[in-house]
Amino acid sequence: MRFWSQDGPDESVLRALAERRLADFPRQEPSPRVRRVQLAAELEAVLSHLRAVHASYWDRDWRREHRGLGRYPERELWEAIDGFLELRDAAEPRPGATAD
Repeated sequence: MRFWSQDGPDESVLRALAERRLADFPRQEPSPRVRRVQLAAELEAVLSHLRAVHASYWDRDWRREHRGLGRYPERELWEAIDGFLELRDAAEPRPGATAD
């Protein structure tokens, strides 16, 4: 949601936010081409993170750094996998979708 631009604040968005009228927020959807480009960049980043977690998973120092306060190395691995799969699914062409 955009609530600020070069023209200043979007008062209608700020009012809806203050009044907790979430359904009233204007939605901005990227074009299919822009969405594909964004997803490709995000997929590349999350895959890089997944590979880094995978490569470090059995390293004692890495495991020690990612343990504590209710967090465990297994959680880091799970989140990396989950993020990758979520973005991969989002990047898959939808049946019946047309390319622009």
